[in-house]
Amino acid sequence: MERLRYLDDIMPQNVTTLFSDRHTIREQIQRADLVIGAVLIEGARAPRLIERADLARMKTGAVIVDVAVDQGGCVETTRPTTHGQPTYMVDGVIHYCVANMPGAVGRTSTYALCNVTLPYVLRIATQGLTGACLEDPRIASAVNLHAGKVTNKAVAATFGLPHSRFEA
Repeated sequence: MERLRYLDDIMPQNVTTLFSDRHTIREQIQRADLVIGAVLIEGARAPRLIERADLARMKTGAVIVDVAVDQGGCVETTRPTTHGQPTYMVDGVIHYCVANMPGAVGRTSTYALCNVTLPYVLRIATQGLTGACLEDPRIASAVNLHAGKVTNKAVAATFGLPHSRFEA
């Protein structure tokens, strides 16, 4: 709630912030022309926030863009599409669920990804994985597998595998 209040303070007056719960989502999709689902739980499947039955509440021709498609989608009717055939319709609602959406701007997205990840790659290359993880907890938290064990709780839960604490 603290983060929501902060966003409410800094956003322009034409932006309304709402607490995301089942009731609010069902209420808001009735009026929406465009719904963007962008849920990320690191290492885990995205939770389903919009059920198929909810589509009947939406306007005919409304659009859902499910950015969480790479994590299974946050809309029950999501299925991965491609840039060649990006959309499909379910119950009168257009779905855009392109896996790897940044691929539409490959050169730009590659530069962006490289700029963000290069410092971590260089740290691991110069200090080794163990040294980099000991120095920077963000790197340690990004390790999913180590020494044949699943070290990320969400990944372990998603695949029904035992979780082992990462030890540098």
